[in-house]
Amino acid sequence: MKNKLIIISILLTGFVSILSNNTIAAIKGGKEKVVIQTSAQCGSCQQRIENGLKIIDGIKSVDLNLDNKKLIVVFNPKLISIEQIKNSISSIGYDADEVKANGDAYNNLPKCCQKNGHE
Repeated sequence: MKNKLIIISILLTGFVSILSNNTIAAIKGGKEKVVIQTSAQCGSCQQRIENGLKIIDGIKSVDLNLDNKKLIVVFNPKLISIEQIKNSISSIGYDADEVKANGDAYNNLPKCCQKNGHE
C-alpha cells in the first residue's frame, strides 16, 4: 500500500509539473489559461502585445511578465485556439513559443523592441 501511495504521489507531481511548465490549464467557467514564452524586451513590447491581444474575441485577460517574458492568457477555447493566439502574437512582431515572429511585423518594431534591442 505504501508503494502505491508513493507511485501515485510521483505521478501527480509529474502531472502538475507538466501543467505548470507549459501551456494550458482549465480554469473555472469554461475558460482556459495558457502560458506562452515570448520575445518581448521592454514595456513598449508589453503594451503592444497586451493591447493587441485584448481586442481579440475570446481573450479574457492578458498579463506579460517582462522578467521571464512569459505571457499568461485566459481565453475561451470555444472562440479562439492556442494556435490562433500564438499566430496573433507573431503578427504583432514577437515570437510565441515555437511560432516565430512575422518578419514584416518584426522589422516594423522599434529597435528597442527587437531582439537584443536593449544591449
